[in-house]
Order: sequence, then C-alpha cells, then structure tokens
Amino acid sequence: MTLPLHLLFPLFSSVVFVFGMLNAKRAISLGASPWTSTVLANFWLAAGWGLCGVLTGQLLPAAGWWQAALVALSFVAGQVFTYFAYQFGDVSVATPVFGVKVIIVAVLLSGLAGEPISGLVWAGAALATVGVGLIQAGAAAGDRSERSLLRSVLTIGLALLAATSLSLFDAGLQLWGRQWGASQFLPAMFVCTGFWSCALLPFANRPRQLRGTPALTPLLIGTLLMALQAMSMSWSLSRFGDATRINIVYALRGLWAVALARLLSGTFVTAERQLSRRVMLVRLTGAVLLTASVVIALSDRG
Repeated sequence: MTLPLHLLFPLFSSVVFVFGMLNAKRAISLGASPWTSTVLANFWLAAGWGLCGVLTGQLLPAAGWWQAALVALSFVAGQVFTYFAYQFGDVSVATPVFGVKVIIVAVLLSGLAGEPISGLVWAGAALATVGVGLIQAGAAAGDRSERSLLRSVLTIGLALLAATSLSLFDAGLQLWGRQWGASQFLPAMFVCTGFWSCALLPFANRPRQLRGTPALTPLLIGTLLMALQAMSMSWSLSRFGDATRINIVYALRGLWAVALARLLSGTFVTAERQLSRRVMLVRLTGAVLLTASVVIALSDRG
C-alpha cells in the first residue's frame, strides 16, 4: 500500500499539531488564557494567507465571501472547543478523541456531496469508537474521584464538539474551496477567521500582561505551530479534496499525543507524568485502535 503524496500534508500536520498543543497547554498552565492562544493562532493564519492573497492578486469574487465566512466560523468554533478541551483535560485524553472526526467528515460528505461511505470506513468507525472508549476508561482509571470523572467526561465532550465543528470546516473547505480554487478561497476564508476572532479579544490577555512572563515563549511557539499545521491541512483539503482519507491520516495525532505526552511530560510538565504505566497503556491501546482504523480506511481504494 503506497501513500499518495497529497496525504503527506495531513501526516505532517498530525505531528506538528501535538507539539503545538503541548506548547499551548504549557502556556495556559503558566497563566496565558486559552482565548489568547486561539486569537493569536488565527491572526497568524489571517496575516499569512491575507498576504498571499494580496501578493498573488487572486481575490475571491463577492459571491463566494458568505461561504468563506461560514467556513471560517466553523473553524473558529472548533479552535475554541479544542483549546478548552486541553485546558480542562489531559493531552492524551483529548487528542485521540479527535480521531472520530474522520467519521463525522465521511457522514457530512455523504449527505452534502453524495459521496458513498464504504464498508471499510464503517469498520474504521467501529474501531475508533472502541478506541475512544478505552481512552475514557484510561482516564477514569487514573483517578476515580467524582471530580476527575466529571473532568474526563467534560474533556471528551468538548473534544467531540471541536471535532464536529472542524468537520463542518473540512467539508465546507472541500466543497467550496475546490469550487473557487485554493488560491482564491483560502485567503478570504482566513481573513474572515481573523475577523471572527476579534470577538474573542475582550477575553484574551493584553500584550503587557504576558511581556516578560514564562508563558510568552511557549505561547508564540504553540500558536505558530498550530497555524502552520492548519495551513498544511487547509491547502490539502482545498487543493486535492479527499477529505475522508486526509482526516484519517490526520487522526494519527492521537497516537503521537499519547506517546509524546508521556515522553515529554518532564519538558512540558503535563499531567501524564503523574499517571501509572497501566493507565497510559490503556490509553495507548485506545490510540492504537484509532491508528488501526487509519490503516483500514487507507486500504479502501474506492
């Protein structure tokens, strides 16, 4: 089985995402607001893609701007839910849950674009469901207190909301991004992202509040990495389509998250360093099942 070249984009994004979120979570633990991370990451995207649009002169026609604004709103909502999921929970709990995003994308594209869902994709859905269940079990095994159980349920709920919002973003990007062309649609869509993000400014930290604090460096690194991986994913979706398989490869971030959150727990001071080996093995098993769903879906040549 060979990996099509356009799937290297989501593979790259899956790795960069974990490092970006580890840095962002570190910044939040040092006092930065999750709203600051969301706004800054989206402003990086708006500035980068807006500059590309100005330099190339390929501007989206007025008829397409409402579509760009709607897709951008889904993206901002997904980002907000993502950062809250990481604020309230562990990286190794929240990230693998995002693996179900591939199933949501497949269902959306089936309904909106009439793309059939193969039996292999449904088999991947079953494995993903079991994987999420094991991750939840691993979270509960780490701490059986009522507060911890509520925290894990909240984390998974927020992660699922993020997955749904970002699935709407992916489906819209594939449908309308390919219709207008990536070079025209992406700059407009990310400029709209920056516009929507302005609504979050009252809740974000002021620059003077972060200047000289230990949170500033991981905040800048984390938001730049998150913007970079989002640019890679957005380009691949709007240029090549194939949203279902792109998201299947992107779901590998669940595996990287479980492995790296434990290996780098000392560097990023994550909660995973306090968990037992048994708990992390349960979570790893869930992540492996999610990864198996990637392999199964990639074997579908339909």
